[in-house]
Amino acid sequence: MSRKGLKGSSTIGGNDVLTIDQLRHQDDWVLDTERYRCHVCTRNFTRFRRKHHCRKCGEVVCGNCTLKKEAELPVIGRSLVRVCMSCILSHANGQANPQAPPAAPTTGTTTASSPPPREEHWEAQNFHSPTGNSEGDLSHFTRDFQQPEFDYPLDFSWDHPWPKPPIVPGESERLEILRGFDIMDTPTEDVFDIICDLASNALKSPIAAVSLLDEDREWFKASVGLAQNEVPRSVSFCAHAIMSKEPMVVMDTLLDKRFAKNPLVTGAAKIRFYAGAPICTPSGHLLGTVFVFDTQPRNSCDIATLEKLSNVAMKNLEDRKNAVAAPLDNGAAVEVVESDEQQTEAPKRPAEPLRGSGIGI
Repeated sequence: MSRKGLKGSSTIGGNDVLTIDQLRHQDDWVLDTERYRCHVCTRNFTRFRRKHHCRKCGEVVCGNCTLKKEAELPVIGRSLVRVCMSCILSHANGQANPQAPPAAPTTGTTTASSPPPREEHWEAQNFHSPTGNSEGDLSHFTRDFQQPEFDYPLDFSWDHPWPKPPIVPGESERLEILRGFDIMDTPTEDVFDIICDLASNALKSPIAAVSLLDEDREWFKASVGLAQNEVPRSVSFCAHAIMSKEPMVVMDTLLDKRFAKNPLVTGAAKIRFYAGAPICTPSGHLLGTVFVFDTQPRNSCDIATLEKLSNVAMKNLEDRKNAVAAPLDNGAAVEVVESDEQQTEAPKRPAEPLRGSGIGI
């Protein structure tokens, strides 16, 4: 069962207008001198990544992590103000209907050890696009794209008519870093669900997901409009998207030789449009994407929103990792202190020469 969007949530580019009481007075803003990196994506400020203030929380953020929202201001009247993605997510979370029944989980049911289904039978059985096409007027999409160019070779030397998924340079290191986040096959979490809703609403797309790629599958930490929680890497669009730190947009999948014969395109799902922004660690490793699908081709796309949401996804992955590690660090510190005390109280004895290499027991 696909997870439905949050009803009544504040959406990016929505019609909700901020009021003066929702904005933080300039006197209460965090000083520029107190921040050397963006509060949302944690990237350092540079000559090209300039400092901005979120008008809701007053934090110092980069332009990539803000969106402009309408606000009703005294004297000036209606105007556009910068709001950081963290505040937009928090506001959307607060607007979610508390009486709504819990969504059916879309993640956590398949383990990493489970082999992916065979590609030729997988799509028809598991991938179902929503019955309706994308909704809303696409006239606000402002950025035009040519069919994407790519600088890696395509390998067709296997039993399927679409190319093999490319392998990222430094793939083993990328996988090790992904495992360090301990995120695969974890239960749903509100912040990632909201990211999906915002992506789906902003790009008027019936399908959206926060995805992560391991050795043989693309797993969805959160999704909208998908009936399953993973796909084999062999049919994954995002396997191509993580070949570059730049976002990947495919306006018409039938015109792209990487995907024209992919079962997600030729089968029941009938995917015709893809846009994805990579989730990039501070070290430059690409863990996955925030992406959208549509069953209709397009002529233009506002990719900036996906880039901002992918930054937010990365920030929340780091926060989650740090929150899990903190209790472990405290426990280790206590154990060391207790060990030192025991060593102090123990009777001294002559030192003995070390035996063996010191590795193992």
